[in-house]
Amino acid sequence: MVVVRKWGEAHINRTLKQVSSDTWLIGSFLLHRSTGRSNTATWIDEGENSSYTITKAPKPHPTTSLPNSFHVKLVHEAGDASAVWAIRSSALCKVKYIEERVTPESVTLDYVRAQKPSFDIPTVICHIMEEDRSYLFLGRLPGRTLDEAWPSLDETWRSYYVKAIVDICEEMGQWRGDRLGGVDGQDVPEYYLQARGRNDFGSMHAVCEEIGIDCSSFAFFHLDLGPTNIIVEDDPVTGNLGIIDFEISGFFPKGWIRTKTRLCSGMDLSISATDWRSEVQKALGANGFEDHSGSFMEWLHRQSS
Repeated sequence: MVVVRKWGEAHINRTLKQVSSDTWLIGSFLLHRSTGRSNTATWIDEGENSSYTITKAPKPHPTTSLPNSFHVKLVHEAGDASAVWAIRSSALCKVKYIEERVTPESVTLDYVRAQKPSFDIPTVICHIMEEDRSYLFLGRLPGRTLDEAWPSLDETWRSYYVKAIVDICEEMGQWRGDRLGGVDGQDVPEYYLQARGRNDFGSMHAVCEEIGIDCSSFAFFHLDLGPTNIIVEDDPVTGNLGIIDFEISGFFPKGWIRTKTRLCSGMDLSISATDWRSEVQKALGANGFEDHSGSFMEWLHRQSS
């Protein structure tokens, strides 16, 4: 089903509104901040010794204004499709339109956590779906993005993180599925594999086969391992890292992973252009990940002709 975007006051980036200095309206729910630890809190912010509680908003809804508080800040928006607010340093609120037959990120995160990965992932605090929107509250990982850290890293640490991501791809590749798609049997919103004229993602298997990718087996992969979705230490010591943003993650043929890395400019660094993407795809190739970018571009040309 095609998602109907909304504008004006109903725009996705206006989903979170301020009621008071410590209360915000999100859809038909209230988020309230209080000082100290509350036994009924949805989550505790240990760093600022405060509690955050989500409750159903009264009707009629209270009067609101645009957020104007250092407790809550809009940190990302993807056009009219999604928006992310940081709630101090403890949590994130991701708001997006609900797509039918698509695996929710919260379900994917629960699956990944059950595999006991060697890397950190966000904790799912609360996931609310109502009408056409999804409100996902996640715990924030400590550190900073690799994109932010890259300019200050020496070549040793840069090479370390390239290898670490390839190792993570190998690790996730051991988690097997019986079909291409999400961990719950639904679809993954991988628009690169969406056939022309389709409004869903049910044709991804056929597209992969048309490209020439071996679809005899499927393994779990994160298909957006760009430097903004990799969290590293503020100052690298242990080399520990975390992965965020699992919206485009699920069971795919191994041949798509390096191919997607070669194609997706969204995996580039803010500076140094393609340094990260180029090094990762080469390292993936050295570890047996195939490159089908040429045949993908031929398929894409046929789609547009």
